[in-house]
Amino acid sequence: MIIAVEGGDQAGKKTQTMMLARALRSQKIKTAIFNFPDYRTTIGKEINSYLHGKRKFSPEIIHYLYALNRWEKLDEIKKSAAKNSILIMNRYYHSNLVYGMANGLDKKWLQNLDAELPRTDLVILLDISQNESFTRKKSKRDRFEKNKEFSKKISQIYRKLAKTYRWKIVDASGTKDDVHKKILKIIFQKIGI
Repeated sequence: MIIAVEGGDQAGKKTQTMMLARALRSQKIKTAIFNFPDYRTTIGKEINSYLHGKRKFSPEIIHYLYALNRWEKLDEIKKSAAKNSILIMNRYYHSNLVYGMANGLDKKWLQNLDAELPRTDLVILLDISQNESFTRKKSKRDRFEKNKEFSKKISQIYRKLAKTYRWKIVDASGTKDDVHKKILKIIFQKIGI
């Protein structure tokens, strides 16, 4: 089973991914985590340079690089899926779709970039207001995180796609423990615990 934890910047994806993995492992469920973008890879380093203003790419190129970052991890994802019951993705191909659409790219073109990657069984969208996002991280924001209008557009597209694709929306404005409880309820219903 593949679970994607999605959401705009500073929604708590990394925190909730870690908390979810701990909770599943405490239930003796073999679990692995993948974080995207993965800045440790060659392509991930290029993405990181772009996000921090050290490289310039067209929207098409940067979103192609995001997709390639997932593709370069494909063998690892497959091997991990063979050894674990659940893979948790801290962002996955859904983020590229949302951010690419916000950058004015064609939805079908974006979907085709990731068409052959393993599909998710469940997507959890951590939803927070832009005010909350900017309160959580005030400095050292990357290229996308700095732009309030862009962040607003991201939230709107995430909500629209969540409705279209029936992703589970979790209000992420509460405490991390409250958000975690909401996520666990969704997961445990899905896997029958």
